[in-house]
Amino acid sequence: MRLPLVVLISMLVLVACKTPVVGLHQDPSFTYLETIQNQFVIAGVTSSVEKLDDITRIRLGDQLGRQFHEEKPNIKVIRTGLLAKEVGNVSLMTLLDSYRVAGAINSQDVEDVRHAVPSARYLVLSRIEQDHISEKSNQTESNLADSEQDKKKGEYEQVRVDVSLETTHEMGVSLTIYDLQQNLHVWSGYVSKTKTNSNDSSRTFSKDKRWREELVDAFVDTLIGLDQSGYPEPPTQTEVLDDIFKGFVENMPESTKK
Repeated sequence: MRLPLVVLISMLVLVACKTPVVGLHQDPSFTYLETIQNQFVIAGVTSSVEKLDDITRIRLGDQLGRQFHEEKPNIKVIRTGLLAKEVGNVSLMTLLDSYRVAGAINSQDVEDVRHAVPSARYLVLSRIEQDHISEKSNQTESNLADSEQDKKKGEYEQVRVDVSLETTHEMGVSLTIYDLQQNLHVWSGYVSKTKTNSNDSSRTFSKDKRWREELVDAFVDTLIGLDQSGYPEPPTQTEVLDDIFKGFVENMPESTKK
């Protein structure tokens, strides 16, 4: 049966809007039907760029679990906090330490999780691979005329200087899903996202003023501040990770029925 053009276009738009996953691997056994018929358990989130304490690892794991709940409510998820209670905090942190160092987990860790939460089939682990904050300033100038008539003549008496101070937070995260039943990695990939906060200001200067360039430089320097305090606070780690985790979840297998 041929699909209507509108349906085909809608499907293409949905695919195009998905977050790109670098190095995406999906085992053929990891299907939509399997994901909705079996439980996922979130082991937590660790980091290769900084040492996270136990509370943060669990908190970020629960944040990932919330994205599963919001984006794919038909997928049943056991949150990290509950896994920590069932398997024991020491065992869970040992598992996450192994994943942080090697990007893999050993057979004993798998057996501990399998015994603690026998209802779960898919073990989800995530690792922060990049966490970088940067600042930059953008400056543009626009000529202004005192009247429409002057504008038509090309006579501009003033210039408006627009300055944008930006603070960008960039993060990259890997995610692995392990099938506890088959002892097999069934899904993995890497997603990076950036978020930016900005402070915008503008001021108008006379074009023919002798010291205009020096005044513009002083204006920009004042905005930035001697200690760079004019730059806005960066987007929080939580804000960036929400976008990344959403990107992972929206790439989970989907139903082929339309």
